Amino acid sequence: MATTIASTNDTSSPDKRRTRRTRKWTSRAVLRIIEPGSMVDCAHCGQRVKFQARLRLQQVICNVYNDGVWERVEHFHADCYEQAAQPYGDPAT
Repeated sequence: MATTIASTNDTSSPDKRRTRRTRKWTSRAVLRIIEPGSMVDCAHCGQRVKFQARLRLQQVICNVYNDGVWERVEHFHADCYEQAAQPYGDPAT
């Protein structure tokens, strides 16, 4: 019984390393639970984003990019992010 094995060095397809596209990074937001020991201030209201054991509050963490270059991380209370009109888009969960 004869079988054929496909070669991994197929020369008919272009080299994937040469066709790599550079990615333009954009600002984005994620929704996360506030963890114990959090020591950050809300970018909207200026108040501390703090952990409260019984409430399980959430925060929005944003990576901010300017012209495709990372600049900073901003933290928001979940409610404050809504009040600020979601400056970095809908937060991913």
